Amino acid sequence: MQPDTLPKLLKRNFERWGDSEVAFRDKDYGLWNEYTWKDVYENVKYFSLGLISLGLKPGERAAIIGDNEPQWYWASFAIQAARGITVALFTDAIPNEIQYIVDHSDSKFIIARDQEQVDKILAVHDKLPKVEKIIWWYWKGMRKYEQSFITSYEQVKELGKKYEGDHPGAFEKNIDATKGEETANIFYTSGTTGVPKGAMITHQSLIGSAESTLTLFDLTQKDNILCYLPPAWVGEAFFTTVPHLLMGARLNTLEEPETIFHDIYEITPSMILGGPRQWEGWVSKIRSKVEEAGGLEKLVYKTLMPMALKVGKAIEEGEKIPLWRHISHWFVDLILLQAIRDKLGLTKCRFAITAGSVTGTDTMVFMNSIGVRLRQVYGSTEGGMISGHKSDNILTRTIGPPLLGVEVRISGDGEILIRSPYLFSGYHKNQEAYEKTVREGWLYSGDAGLIDEQGHLVYMDRVTELAQLGSGEKYAPQWIESSLRFSQYIKDAITVGEGKEFIAAIINMDYENVGRWAEKSHLTYTTFTDLSQKTEVSKLVREDIDRVNKQLTTTTRIRKYVLLHKEFDPDEADLTRTRKLRRTAMEKRYGDVIEAMYSGKTSIPVTSEFTYEDGRKGKVSAELMIHSVE
Repeated sequence: MQPDTLPKLLKRNFERWGDSEVAFRDKDYGLWNEYTWKDVYENVKYFSLGLISLGLKPGERAAIIGDNEPQWYWASFAIQAARGITVALFTDAIPNEIQYIVDHSDSKFIIARDQEQVDKILAVHDKLPKVEKIIWWYWKGMRKYEQSFITSYEQVKELGKKYEGDHPGAFEKNIDATKGEETANIFYTSGTTGVPKGAMITHQSLIGSAESTLTLFDLTQKDNILCYLPPAWVGEAFFTTVPHLLMGARLNTLEEPETIFHDIYEITPSMILGGPRQWEGWVSKIRSKVEEAGGLEKLVYKTLMPMALKVGKAIEEGEKIPLWRHISHWFVDLILLQAIRDKLGLTKCRFAITAGSVTGTDTMVFMNSIGVRLRQVYGSTEGGMISGHKSDNILTRTIGPPLLGVEVRISGDGEILIRSPYLFSGYHKNQEAYEKTVREGWLYSGDAGLIDEQGHLVYMDRVTELAQLGSGEKYAPQWIESSLRFSQYIKDAITVGEGKEFIAAIINMDYENVGRWAEKSHLTYTTFTDLSQKTEVSKLVREDIDRVNKQLTTTTRIRKYVLLHKEFDPDEADLTRTRKLRRTAMEKRYGDVIEAMYSGKTSIPVTSEFTYEDGRKGKVSAELMIHSVE
């Protein structure tokens, strides 16, 4: 019988593999440290018993904030093994965000990686009366902290070892007592439309969603899974943590977020999940590396890549590829594409997934062309995993048919409704919001879509974010923005046009790539702000706007744009912690810029306030040029 909770899966794997199989690999100081299932089990066991000795009771919450490292996952398993509930925080959360989630969730303990995270917690500690202990796991900079409520991960483990001596077999009894219908995690929604809500997810919902996803491809204990997406995002559990426990596949954590490309090269993962921004970033990275390459390498790329792109586009559009093109593509793969996949660490990748929001067609075509078949999947915090593509059933511009056990229908106003055994069980302290979201067993997703003739689900946008021009014609802002981000020179963009005569865009340039281009073009500049307002840069970005406009109807094309003088910033409420646009907040924040674009002005002076990591405020001013597209 399949274990029905995450701790029971861990116990099963320990009993099955013990010291014979590696469960976890973590890179530190350039070296990969390996941990067997026995190592993992013992870490979880003693930390769990330590938490119990400190007073954690069944149903109580403990929060975790830190990078993807073994201790993060072990702490979560330990909380759940004590029949507690894990509350995950995004690593870059600022103090007031930490305060809200920790206080709202009634977390009793906070487990934090290092000095940086502990300092953020201490900044609001006086507003967290329910927190009894702060537990850190990375030692650097922590010696000076002598407060009685601060302790280390290792000290808690020692308490656990002592507790086991007094209560032999307690850990195993606790695991056996866990139940599938009990809450395992509270995932806080990104708050794109207001204050974050705490979605309660049971063990059986997490396991069921992951099992249904694993019907899309085979995974074994010999496979490698890359851990780099934030554990505070439910998608990380669906595609990383739970498949690891279900199938025994090895988890691999990065040395640093900045070393991702080098670490992927060493890991060669079998499965990798990325949001549209991750895949778009990788495509941009490839293209920028080509620009830096030597003459011969650049010539090979520019000669052969168009041939590969034709095949990638044919695959994306479901066209039949003639034999001669198959042969030529084999040649291109041998000379060029294998090297690209090797550099990306994707030579063994069988399941490349995109999820989270709309992925641009250009990105899909590019990945297809290099031999990485990118598949769309669809899920949500509240709905669990909903749909996805199998390798033999990938249809362009769809997000696949519903997964096993999931029912989908479309409401009269075009909203996607879901009925599934994997739904969340409620919002913490917000029954009213739950009753609005789930009605008569159907989850009202808030997403707009349709079901095509093949039974595949087609995602359009959030219902609230489908926009309508003054003429009455509707358009999908996310699709346009995703297509813009395909450019190596555009990091992010937001489009506006609701009730207006035309669509306009506020664009963030990619400072690193545009900066390299400027140096090669002998264009001098001083700061981000200075570079963003250069005429040459506006012309560079205009080329990509023209590319996107060609794919749109005449009336839904971008007609005006500005290059913003600063990056969009989660700390300033421009983006969520998963880097989704907070559209309403941004339209208000940049309201003067938007008004100027529609009033015929050619420029507008702006002053923006920003927040340093330590909470101090600063200001940056600029004269933004407004560009017209003929």
